[in-house]
Amino acid sequence: MDFAGSDFEYYERTIKIMYQNYYWKRLVICGVALIILLAYSGIFQDNLFLNVVLMLLIAGLGVYLFLEKQKFPEIYQAFLAENQPEVQIHKIQEEEYSYNVIDDDEKVRINKKGVRNLPSNNKQYTMMVGFSKAFFSREPLQIVYYDMLDLTYEESFRLKRNGYNSMPRFLRRFTLSNLKASAGNAVSFILGNIFLLFILFRLLRYLWTFLRMFF
Repeated sequence: MDFAGSDFEYYERTIKIMYQNYYWKRLVICGVALIILLAYSGIFQDNLFLNVVLMLLIAGLGVYLFLEKQKFPEIYQAFLAENQPEVQIHKIQEEEYSYNVIDDDEKVRINKKGVRNLPSNNKQYTMMVGFSKAFFSREPLQIVYYDMLDLTYEESFRLKRNGYNSMPRFLRRFTLSNLKASAGNAVSFILGNIFLLFILFRLLRYLWTFLRMFF
C-alpha cells in the first residue's frame, strides 16, 4: 500500500499552511524593519547611506524569503519522492527543545515549537512535520516518518524529565549546550548574528529616538 502517497495528498493543505506561515512571519518582520528605517530616514535625515544599505539588504532578504515561500510545491514533491516507492523510517531522539532525526551519524534537529505529529494511514507510523532548529537553514521544512514506540530520549533530557536537574526550567533554554546546538554551524552563527544584532541595535535606537520625540 502506498500510504505515503495517501498521507501527502491528505495533509498537503495543512503542511502548506505551516510552510507559508513560517515565511510570512519573517516577511512581516522584514516589512516592519523597513518601515522603521524609512520613517527615521525621512524624518531625521541621519545616517542616510547606512540606512539605505540596510534597507537594500532587508529588501533583498524579503525577496529571497518570498521566493522561497513560492517553492512549496517542488519541495513537497521532493519529500514525497524520498518516500516512494519505499517509505523512509527515521530514528527520532527527543531533547528538551528539539527532536533529533538520526540517520547514519547525521543529525537534523527539528524545533519542538510548532511541530505537528500527523497520523499516517499506516497505523504503525507517524508523520512528523516541523522546521529545522538551525538558525540558518536553506531547507527549513522537515517531513519524516517514525515509529513512536521507537522514540528515545537524549540522556540529559531523560534525567531532567526524572527530576535530576537543579537548573530552573526558564533558564535551561540559555544553557551553552542548547545555544551551541541552535547555531547550525559556528561560522554562519557568528556572522549572521553580528548582522542581525547590528540591525536590531539600529532599529531599537531609532525607536528610542521616536519615543523621545513624542514623549
